[in-house]
Amino acid sequence: MIKLKINLYNFLIFAIRVLVCFNIINSILTKNYYFLLIGIVTLFLTFLPKILGRLLKKECNKILSFSIIFFVFISLYLGTLKNFYRYTWWDTMLHIFSGVILGVIALIIIDNFNKCTDSKNLILNPIFVLIFIISFATFCGVIWEIYEFAIDNLVGLDMQGVKFSGVSDTMVDLIADLLGSIIPGVYGYIIFKKRM
Repeated sequence: MIKLKINLYNFLIFAIRVLVCFNIINSILTKNYYFLLIGIVTLFLTFLPKILGRLLKKECNKILSFSIIFFVFISLYLGTLKNFYRYTWWDTMLHIFSGVILGVIALIIIDNFNKCTDSKNLILNPIFVLIFIISFATFCGVIWEIYEFAIDNLVGLDMQGVKFSGVSDTMVDLIADLLGSIIPGVYGYIIFKKRM
């Protein structure tokens, strides 16, 4: 008898892609081309960790990979396609979550850099690690806010929100990015402190 091993990771990613595909089909049937475009982009982005892994010739960490795919799902599928942005806390929660994910990416970058150096005696200062992780995630948040501002002004969308002024929305988003990045920043600090 062959035992079927259910891999929760693969099942959840498959379920996310199926939901997105149903949305794409529905968008075609209802001729909602904006939602169709968002659905196609969402589906493509669920393959991004695998694509990046092949390009970099290094498999993406499964937890990080799932976090990225889950973030794409909750921001684009739930947020945009299912209108979760109607909840005032939704955007702030996404920015906190993105701060955590970007902080983990920064930790992976700095840890790989530290492992790739020629000097076996080089151990990065934990304070530097903390500052780098928080700065990296917050910088990515700034780039995102510039993107939102550019899209709002070039295409006439309202990505920055109608209930807030653009400045208030931007500041709340950047503070949320910063708060989210503190979690992996402190974790990175602890890891590098133990290595000293």
